[in-house]
Amino acid sequence: MGKTIILNLSNVILEGDILDVGESYGVIYNLSKEAFDELAIDYIEDDNKEILLSEGYDTCTIFFYLSNIWREGGKAKLIDDVTRFVKKGGSVYIWDINKDIGKVFNNKIRAVLPSKNVKEFDFKNLNIMSKSNLEDTKKLLESNYKITEEKIWEDIYFVKGEKL
Repeated sequence: MGKTIILNLSNVILEGDILDVGESYGVIYNLSKEAFDELAIDYIEDDNKEILLSEGYDTCTIFFYLSNIWREGGKAKLIDDVTRFVKKGGSVYIWDINKDIGKVFNNKIRAVLPSKNVKEFDFKNLNIMSKSNLEDTKKLLESNYKITEEKIWEDIYFVKGEKL
């Protein structure tokens, strides 16, 4: 195990109906739970795509999932799928790792929530053929989203886009 990275999410507010893509380690649920008394978070699976598409979502979160897809075409397909589910004017939030080809990522992440509680998890990407970074992710979003916020903490990046 490598280092411990602190991810400050204490100012993150997720609004409306939320579509959470991938394993979010309980972080997205806790961010959402703190904002709403009644909570509905849905997950994309092949058997519920049509239902999700008909409803539309205000917010989509992709939390440390995009980097697990090592081909750019696969990442682009995921973003295209998500874009179909998000309402016009809705937001996409992506947190992920900065990693170059030939490198690995094996660290502990401590996410500080608005309640000041901390969710801790181990995140590994040992595939030396995969690459993940803010600039490539912004390129995937730019045709359908206006980038409204971006940050980099050590080996982690965040980008928020508003659907055009």
